[in-house]
Amino acid sequence: MVKHRFKKFSIITFLAVLGLLISQACGGRQGVETEIAKPSTTAESPEKRGLEIVNEYLKRDAAPFRKIRVRFTVREEGKPEEITELDTWRKQTAEGTTTLSQIVKPIEDSDLGTLTLEPKGRKTTVVTYAKSRDEFRESDTSKMFFGGITAGELLGEWDKFAYRLIGEKDVGGRRVFEVEGKLKPDADSIISRMNVLFRSDNYVPVELHLFDNNDREIRTYKITEFKDDPEHPYAAKTEIENPVYKAKIVVEILSRELPATIDDAMFSREKLKQIAQK
Repeated sequence: MVKHRFKKFSIITFLAVLGLLISQACGGRQGVETEIAKPSTTAESPEKRGLEIVNEYLKRDAAPFRKIRVRFTVREEGKPEEITELDTWRKQTAEGTTTLSQIVKPIEDSDLGTLTLEPKGRKTTVVTYAKSRDEFRESDTSKMFFGGITAGELLGEWDKFAYRLIGEKDVGGRRVFEVEGKLKPDADSIISRMNVLFRSDNYVPVELHLFDNNDREIRTYKITEFKDDPEHPYAAKTEIENPVYKAKIVVEILSRELPATIDDAMFSREKLKQIAQK
């Protein structure tokens, strides 16, 4: 029983970052630059155009408040399939993003929750509450979880990379922009380079290919279902391949709401305590 709860505790810590993910396949923050430029049809440098495309995606994904239900399925070689559903509540302001997550299935783990704090320009922190010790614990986004995926790569951490537009092409009958992101010299990540394909009609990612510092592809994200909301389009299903861990991860957005407001009490450490008391 203790071993089982430890595994589920690890999953919820991992899934806390999905208040981002999908947006999708990496999370949406307010933007890489302070001022978000609108895409232009005039001739521009590949670097400027690539940055505009990324910022347009982040701008369209942004919303003051969001509630989603997510199903997360992990198939890792030699291990039983893990399926977890959770609710996440997200608040986004000019100062940063805060997300509360809680497992809803399996029901025996519904007392597990996390609070993810993304202050703009500062380090992201994932907070959990240990009922047995009556203490809060903090971790960063570098930790690997089920399927060998890090919290950082799911959050996106778009501001760590410098971008350039490689070109345009057709993928699955859709016109896409292909943008390359290279890790900035002063940034820290297991991802050294990434290629992202954005739909040209609404800027939602179609595919992401992530590479390490040996230029080995270590993750492949493919979005297989879309919700073409006219104001906030998003990816409803993402399939992730991790050849390093021989794992396949499927992330599905089962429902999504954009409420006018959410009580601030939902984004507090006290709320984590309340969840743990159930």
